[in-house]
Amino acid sequence: MMKLLFSAAVAVLLAVPVTAQNGDDELYRQGVAARQAGQNGRAVELLSRAAAARPDDADVQLQFGLALLNAGRLQEAESAFRLTLALAPDYADARIGLARIAQRRGDVRVALAELDRVPSGYPEADALRSALRQPAAEQGRWRLDLEGSYSFLNRARPDWQEASLRIGRQVTARTFVSGALEPSRRFGATDVYGEARIDHRFSDAASGYFLFGATPDADFRPRWQVGLGGAQRVLGGPNPTVVTLDGRQSRFPLGDIQMLNPGIEQYVANGRAWLTGRWINVFDENGRHNMGWFARGDVMAGEPLRLFAGAADAPEMSEGVVIETFSVFGGFSYEMSDRTTLRFSIAHEDRPLGLKRTQLQLGAGFRF
Repeated sequence: MMKLLFSAAVAVLLAVPVTAQNGDDELYRQGVAARQAGQNGRAVELLSRAAAARPDDADVQLQFGLALLNAGRLQEAESAFRLTLALAPDYADARIGLARIAQRRGDVRVALAELDRVPSGYPEADALRSALRQPAAEQGRWRLDLEGSYSFLNRARPDWQEASLRIGRQVTARTFVSGALEPSRRFGATDVYGEARIDHRFSDAASGYFLFGATPDADFRPRWQVGLGGAQRVLGGPNPTVVTLDGRQSRFPLGDIQMLNPGIEQYVANGRAWLTGRWINVFDENGRHNMGWFARGDVMAGEPLRLFAGAADAPEMSEGVVIETFSVFGGFSYEMSDRTTLRFSIAHEDRPLGLKRTQLQLGAGFRF
């Protein structure tokens, strides 16, 4: 009798995990079927339960991430894909999922970096890579940027007002041309600076630009200037390193000024944050070399929100004279939609002879 009871108990204990496993499998199968049928809400609900029951199953975590991606819950989808890769580092479908998230966020660089880690032979990765390399013009060949700022000065100095309008067009898959008008009023004088610029992407890792600008009857802006610069990615992957170089030759009423600024951008947190540093070099009208630095940090705080802050201790060209300034700044950029971006920043600057300036700036970008 005891032997019979013992055998029955063992059978019950063995049946429990089998039943639970069968239940988890059914959740998984139903969730995948719902995802493939476009039933996003049901797919997320079923696969979230399956993922909670089987946290060490890479296939379940991948399908949960795909369901979240289809539902537009990008942050949660990213977490699911990264858990998938932690369980199975070579799971290419999870890497492609991360690339699609970066694509949704409008970050082509990060998307391509994720695809670089997918082995050859995946048609989905090849198709996505080709799509990313096409011009963003399909959704908006034109871009319009508007900026306005107001600066408060101490010591009873008149406030400054500045504005900017820039419109540009993606003319080829790799070339963007733009033009800008920048009216400014300082110390009772008004200048209107105009600029033409061309940006070109030589490869996925290298880009450059050229600009020419001029100010009729200039008081404090340059009479004319030319600029040349570029960027080169030297380390790839999800946290790339990019080196930059910017140069200017400017003619002011008091003489010529040259500027040469090498810099570096380092991405961290899988491209969700990055640090920028520049070494500022200005050669004034007398040939004197003035040096300084600029540092800034950016972080994606949420799907549409980017925060930034920084500081600079560097020479600045003002009224054609090189002066030393120290400034701190911060602000945010908010993607209201795929076509509209709002920007706000505040900066405080200490200038020579105890002059201080606080600037509020508001801007918007439109793609069409």
